[in-house]
Amino acid sequence: MKMQSTGLFLLVALAAMIVATFSARAATNQFSYQLPANLSLLVNDSHFDSTGKLQLSVILQSTLGNLSDLEIYFDSSKDLKVLTNLRTLSSLKPGAARKIRVLATRTGQKPDEIGSWVKVGVKYLPDYDAIIEVASDTAKYPDQFEREKIQEIAQNNAQKRARFSEAVRFFTDQAGSKK
Repeated sequence: MKMQSTGLFLLVALAAMIVATFSARAATNQFSYQLPANLSLLVNDSHFDSTGKLQLSVILQSTLGNLSDLEIYFDSSKDLKVLTNLRTLSSLKPGAARKIRVLATRTGQKPDEIGSWVKVGVKYLPDYDAIIEVASDTAKYPDQFEREKIQEIAQNNAQKRARFSEAVRFFTDQAGSKK
């Protein structure tokens, strides 16, 4: 009889440890911070023109610091071909916005499994000093360990001159008038 109660006790203790471990992980995840946003991409106008070409206007805006060495690239589903060429910008100042016009035409192929889409992506060098400064704000990042972790990541990325990447995918069924 004593063996069974000992086994039951060990089983209950093991279950309690598992529950405590998962609860601790969930609480830890609440304090896991992300690097602050640097770039905003917004499709602000979209329509098919009278010749059936898709026209998009995409707004790029720096949301933190002076972004540099921006490379704007395009991709699409197989039923569309983007006619707009790769673009580069030397810099994008804080609060400044740039409008990029994107033109795509139909290829005659069927859309992908997820539909017809155009992707606009940007690879850039962020303003690491601005990231570190924002990450030092104890009101925005109250947990000291997580704040220091963000700062360390930003410092390491700055030393490597690591580029960031942002993208937006636009599905053509959201476009304005289809002619």
